[in-house]
Amino acid sequence: MPKIFGRIFYYSLVIIPLYIIVKAEIYQSRYWPEVIRVKNIQLTSSDSIIYQSDTTLVPVNYNGSIDFRLLDPEKRKDLFIMHILPAIVITRERLMDELHHVEFIEERTKANRQISKFDSIFLATIKAKYETDSLTELKKRIYPHPVSLALTQAVLESGWGTSNVFRNGNNIFGIMSFSSDDTRSLIQYSEDEEDRYIRTYNSSLESVEHYYLLISTVSFYRIFREKRWEGRTSYQLLRYLKHYHDGSNQYAEMAQSIITSNNLDRFDNILIDPRYKELSSLGKFLMKY
Repeated sequence: MPKIFGRIFYYSLVIIPLYIIVKAEIYQSRYWPEVIRVKNIQLTSSDSIIYQSDTTLVPVNYNGSIDFRLLDPEKRKDLFIMHILPAIVITRERLMDELHHVEFIEERTKANRQISKFDSIFLATIKAKYETDSLTELKKRIYPHPVSLALTQAVLESGWGTSNVFRNGNNIFGIMSFSSDDTRSLIQYSEDEEDRYIRTYNSSLESVEHYYLLISTVSFYRIFREKRWEGRTSYQLLRYLKHYHDGSNQYAEMAQSIITSNNLDRFDNILIDPRYKELSSLGKFLMKY
């Protein structure tokens, strides 16, 4: 009997390390996306909005809307920023994770290592999403611009949350619709004008995601994307967004004033609270598989 137990112990010393080595190779052969646990909050009043710090953020998706026109102007500014900030930071974090995923695949390709089925499907999907087959261009299109720039555009395009398209359709950035396949609503400034449509969204998070995708695919913003990839600041990038509004320098000047007067660049390095992020590890993989 002792001999049997001795053999079992001996084999376990050999088999277990081999098992871990094989599993480790499987684990490392594919990318493991970061998971953000987003809290859904139904907006019933301005009190539903969580005040965030400028260092760590609780990832929140607000459903419903409140009328920012009814709030005191100064209180309105703070609450609008706190309302939109989570959607922008969540989107930025997801985009950075997608970028890291592409870089992981690129490194394995350069090393002539096999690409997993999971990674192959991801790459095909994201190439179609961003309308490019070039990995170099794909990385530039995914890479997000600073939080402060997205915030200031949200302020300008929604009038601090008071615009009709924001209140009735979660359209933060005034994005128009040119396809009947879109979820949208009709707008008319006068009876003589042709029908014009504005996009509508189910949530602010959905609106922010589409805004980043729009800037990442429309040809007007090609130079903007180049400069963004170079790591330019919000102030430096503003000059390349003329096509977003009226093509004049006035838009950039107003945006710069909003960033400065509201100290929006303090949010550029904000991180999601680690308690709301799930990262895969070899230990978790071994326990699950």
